Amino acid sequence: MISEQTLQVWSNAPSETEQTKCDNAVSVIRKALGSDTSLGRRTIRVFAQGSYCNRTNVRQDSDVDVCGLCSDTLFYDIPAGTNPASFGLSPADYVYSRFKDDVSAALTSFFPRGHIVRGNKAFDIKENTYRIAADVVPCFLFKDFTSDGAATDGVAFLSDSGQRIVNWPEQNYANGVAKNAATRTRFKGVVRIIKRLRYQMT
Repeated sequence: MISEQTLQVWSNAPSETEQTKCDNAVSVIRKALGSDTSLGRRTIRVFAQGSYCNRTNVRQDSDVDVCGLCSDTLFYDIPAGTNPASFGLSPADYVYSRFKDDVSAALTSFFPRGHIVRGNKAFDIKENTYRIAADVVPCFLFKDFTSDGAATDGVAFLSDSGQRIVNWPEQNYANGVAKNAATRTRFKGVVRIIKRLRYQMT
């Protein structure tokens, strides 16, 4: 039996210390990519996404998802029967594999030896006393075009195994904020409760 008091505690937002460690992780990754000579020539934005961005994380969440978004090149979907030129698209001179290698070089140069592990989708960065662990995902801008030329923006990346993965972090965040407001701030609290319950059961 789980008491009401326990559920209330479980629903609480991350502590200031937890949030600071998350912010520190994002800040140091932004510094690592921003201080790299090759990436310095690119238009890159670094931001948290997922549970830490949405403030639905709990203490047991071991890392923060960080997006390194390069908007100099994009992935896209276009309607059937159309061609890229119809949407002003042309072949890119900066391809994703090179971008991911540049991110790899920047991170391994900035962080101590052994702190970076390259995975199929992301770079794992070990935690320390100052920041939590992080998963850094290098992404390109993604545009989903309609036949009238309008587009919905997201982010996309290629895994090392060749799979293209599309995410919508801004829409995800906005939907979470709207749902939390519509439920009088109960939505995110319930998400935290369910996550803590899941950890209790494993």
